[in-house]
Amino acid sequence: MSIATLFFILGILFIASCGIYVGRRIITQQTERKQTEAKLIESEDRYRSLVELSPKGILVYQDNKIVYANSAALSLFKSSNEHELLGKSLLDLVHPESKEELITNLQKVLNGEFVALHEYKFNTMNGETIFVEAVGSTIMFNGKPALMAIGSDITEKKNLQEQLNINEQRYKSLFEYHSDAVYSFDLDGKFTSANKACETISGYSPEDLINKKFTDFIFVDDLEKTINIFESTIKNGGSPQNHNIRLNHKNGKMIHLNVTSVPIIVDEQVVGIYGIAKDITEQIKNQAMIQHLAYHDYLTGLPNRNLLDNHLSKELDLTAYQNQKLAILFIDLDRFKAINDTFGHSVGDLLLKEVAKRLKSSVLEKDQVFRQGGDEFIVILDEADRTIAEKVAIRILSVLATPFSLNKSDLFISPSIGISLYSEDGESMETLIKHADFAMYQAKKAGKNTFRFYSNKETVDDINPLLMEMDLHKAIERQEFILHYQPKINLKTGKVIGAEALIRWNHPERGMIPPSQFIPIAEETGLIIPIGEWVLQEACMQQKKWMEQGFSNMVICVNLSARQFSQCQIVKTVKKVLEQTGLEPQYLELEITESMTMDIERTIVTLQELKKLGLLISIDDFGTGFSSLNYLKQFPVDTLKIDQSFVRELYNQTNDETIVKTIISMAHTLQLNVVAEGIETREQLVFLQQHLCDTAQGYFFSEPLPAKDWNQAFFTKMEEIIGTFGISQDTTKRMWMEETVRIARQELQDTLRRQQGLTIKYKKMDGKFVHTMCDGELLYRFGLIPEQVIGKELHEFIPAHLAQAKLPFYQKAWEGEENITYEAKINGIYYMAALSPLKKRGKVVEVIVSCSDITTLKETEKALRESQEMYQLVAENMTDLITIFDLQGKIKYASPSHQSVLGYPSSYYENYNSFSNLHPDDQSLYKHTFVSTIQSKQPCEIQYRIAIHEGGWKLFKVKLTPVLDNSGEVIHVIGVAKDILGTTIRNAD
Repeated sequence: MSIATLFFILGILFIASCGIYVGRRIITQQTERKQTEAKLIESEDRYRSLVELSPKGILVYQDNKIVYANSAALSLFKSSNEHELLGKSLLDLVHPESKEELITNLQKVLNGEFVALHEYKFNTMNGETIFVEAVGSTIMFNGKPALMAIGSDITEKKNLQEQLNINEQRYKSLFEYHSDAVYSFDLDGKFTSANKACETISGYSPEDLINKKFTDFIFVDDLEKTINIFESTIKNGGSPQNHNIRLNHKNGKMIHLNVTSVPIIVDEQVVGIYGIAKDITEQIKNQAMIQHLAYHDYLTGLPNRNLLDNHLSKELDLTAYQNQKLAILFIDLDRFKAINDTFGHSVGDLLLKEVAKRLKSSVLEKDQVFRQGGDEFIVILDEADRTIAEKVAIRILSVLATPFSLNKSDLFISPSIGISLYSEDGESMETLIKHADFAMYQAKKAGKNTFRFYSNKETVDDINPLLMEMDLHKAIERQEFILHYQPKINLKTGKVIGAEALIRWNHPERGMIPPSQFIPIAEETGLIIPIGEWVLQEACMQQKKWMEQGFSNMVICVNLSARQFSQCQIVKTVKKVLEQTGLEPQYLELEITESMTMDIERTIVTLQELKKLGLLISIDDFGTGFSSLNYLKQFPVDTLKIDQSFVRELYNQTNDETIVKTIISMAHTLQLNVVAEGIETREQLVFLQQHLCDTAQGYFFSEPLPAKDWNQAFFTKMEEIIGTFGISQDTTKRMWMEETVRIARQELQDTLRRQQGLTIKYKKMDGKFVHTMCDGELLYRFGLIPEQVIGKELHEFIPAHLAQAKLPFYQKAWEGEENITYEAKINGIYYMAALSPLKKRGKVVEVIVSCSDITTLKETEKALRESQEMYQLVAENMTDLITIFDLQGKIKYASPSHQSVLGYPSSYYENYNSFSNLHPDDQSLYKHTFVSTIQSKQPCEIQYRIAIHEGGWKLFKVKLTPVLDNSGEVIHVIGVAKDILGTTIRNAD
């Protein structure tokens, strides 16, 4: 047989195997030999090119060896030339896993049996393993029977399929074993799927839920909201929703869920909803508990100062709007400290609880009782005038007069009550409370166990607020104010490092009036503004004088009132005073009280502007207010002053000791100085030194004195006190050195905690991997804290099966292997861990594990997989032909429907020229339309006929759609072909 005949036969068989209709005339008229030979000669070059340039590998196998291979076959087996491949047996190339199957199928083909398209594994000439999809048939070659095999490399496809299978298994595992409930609804709200966690959370098994409407399980009060959210998720193209709902558990209890609902979109239509529900019942309970603790006193259960501020502000607004009355009673228990000291704190606590109960029983339901702190209570009487307030005060005096039977003892307690009235005594919350407090002290002065109104005109001995206001105006004009200065002592060195300026009013008739009596009135009337500016001016002038006298290491401290601090001109006022007095700003410290920081945003702005001047800022009375520690980090302050009420009770109240130590430690962590005020005993001094307080002031050192008494002898006396009554200098230095190390360690720990990832250290001790350090933002997102990890093995803080999976990686790193990584998931967060062994003298002493969040990457992969699965689901259930072409018209993807409609598997068409199996008369129009689709970047429609495997043609209506990249360029074309007639056309024309 001639080579021309060979190529003709190969061409015929190749075209037949690809499903191209050769034409009934060529097949049926084999008897006309001469005419056939003429056509053979005429088309020899054409068929040679067809076989040689075929994208599919073609082999001829004869006498157990390869006798022919086209270029695609050489490329398939990575053969550099045909001599390298020719003469070899297929059994030498086939992979051992496919050898038996290949021998069986070769024998079947040689025996004339039909063998369908099949997959095999082969080894290439360079040793690679490939997957080949091949079909074979018998031919005559050089006058002898032979086998012709046509195959395609499907290695990449197999790898992708394997990866997809892995992804599907992971998705199934994620669905089935997710700790949160994962489910789906149809558009009627019926469950179409549910994982096992649904039963764990709700009590209802997947079988209980399938085909049931979600509305059957929702708590009735949340039903309308949940239905609205469901409709929002599926309407107008759908949008994800996140919300909290309450569900009826199967056991009858109510549970709280955080639900994320995502629309399932297919062909731009919402077909259902995916949902993930997290059980947040415990979280809601904890939040409610935290909320309660934040606004209620832990001991008595009464609302605390936080709730008081919130409640009173609203009450005042409502009272003003409705033009009503309101009364505030400030109650302080007389002799409570004596009871505490005599019977102990436990009895004192019981007494406070019983007092709270009696106070609540003394007022109407609409009225409120609050615990201010310590032994102080506040009662707000709604719609109460002076008469009602007096009746309630008398009732309280009466109910508290009855003895309290506690621990087999009858205890007697009495209250002193101060009363302020809205709007007679003020219109703001702070003013009314201050005035009630002032009135309470007047009640104590009157002998206790009584009450006083702030504006009581019948009290002869007290200064009437209106008269005091008139006198205050005259005091400014007559220069009746003076300043006294109290020294501030450095507890490390014993030296005087500053002085606090304290105002006194030398009244011409009443003598020296303390600030507690006139400052509240000055605040209310606004006179505090000129008074405060005078104090600032006078103190700065005095500080300048002391510096000129050689006392240059001091800082003068001036208190700002709430009214001053809120004044918009405060920064300009301070700047002006510094310029006028010539005092350098670093020698001035301004004190604000903790309660003045309630307006967080304004406080931060004002403090920042003041700091720009270069001065120092301290927060006074720290621990008595309610500012958030979170905001304290943002305040540009230098010093915290511990309120003297805590210092006064040191060694008497364990809680106060704890509070003082906590404030000192916290301040040092925030790199702030600490000043303790109110030092009156040596024991208080030593306690503060032992706990590393920076500075102290109080009567133990000196009472506030006028400037004329501040001389060299005074400074010498002050500096001797620490050496005489405090702890030794050596001990002080040692403790401060230890504190410096502690802070450095804490800063390192904070740095680790703030990192977005997670850093872990572990060692092998007694054959166990024990974690020695752990911190980082990712740890807390895992739902863990360092204390749960440090000193523990893996299985002690994560599930045993997860711990077991990580141990081999831990062991490899401990053995010194570098570049160990693994991926894992905790609490719904995917992360990657890199293990780095640390060596000393060639031996691993510990391993550092650095973890980073890869959840976003994993979610992207999941979304890609799900979109591919959805696309595949649509494609597999369509009778239309979906085809993806590259810009040269080669088929890159053919939907599974090609098999059922045309008779050839999808893989047959891969890398196949799209026009090759079209009717010859339709090819030109198709090529034109294909090019036009790319050039116009617009969809085009066309009809053409496609050959089918069983012979004949089918007529399709095809829509070609260009797919553009981000730059607007066409990257490929998608064709969707619909069978118009539904029948086969046997006539080629």
